[in-house]
Amino acid sequence: MRTLSADVVVIGGGSTGCGIARDAAMRGFTVALVERADLAQGTSARFHGLLHSGGRYVVSDPESARECAEENGIVKRINPDAVEDTGGFFVLLENDDESFGDKFVQGCAAAGLPHREITPAQALRLEPRLNPKAVRVMEVQDGTIDGWTMAWGAIRSAVAYGARLLRYTTVTAIELKGGRVAAVRCHDRKADEDVLIDTGFLINASGPWVGQIAALMGIYDIDVIPGQGVMVAVAHRLSSR
Repeated sequence: MRTLSADVVVIGGGSTGCGIARDAAMRGFTVALVERADLAQGTSARFHGLLHSGGRYVVSDPESARECAEENGIVKRINPDAVEDTGGFFVLLENDDESFGDKFVQGCAAAGLPHREITPAQALRLEPRLNPKAVRVMEVQDGTIDGWTMAWGAIRSAVAYGARLLRYTTVTAIELKGGRVAAVRCHDRKADEDVLIDTGFLINASGPWVGQIAALMGIYDIDVIPGQGVMVAVAHRLSSR
């Protein structure tokens, strides 16, 4: 058995786990990230890829819109290789509520969300497949994310700060002492070797499998059920934004 020690053990190598590992390592903690497969093999590789500008929330949830705008800027700054800065449009059609356009503009201003109104004719030149019945068009700073590049960029940074990455390693048990985490037992499937990680702090970033990890600590009331979505792949890009 191989024995390691870490201030923080992160379980789950998706974008959340890799980002947490990076953050903790940058703060000076010793970190071990444990992932049962390779990085970004779960939700982080199977999502729509949209980096929100915050535009979707400026009317219904201004605080979330403000957070989206701030995080959008952070992601583009710290991991630019993972982001395509496509921009995006919010479009008011002829049968939509006319007052929503003004509410959208006011919400953007209140949330500090960069936006620019362009004419429908300008929008159609930029995006020929746009509905020609557009009445108003707002351009926002949406982008698209490559999930693998995002996770790998974060973990490479974490490793540079001293974090340890354990891929293809399954968590088999979590030891508690006095109600607190004392160690994480794992199995390195590639090396066919058991690993014991002494630690006092565990972060469960296992996404849809969070309930299974919690159950190893005797916590059985986290009912997360993985659900399958449907994604359609096409051979070419249908739109630019």
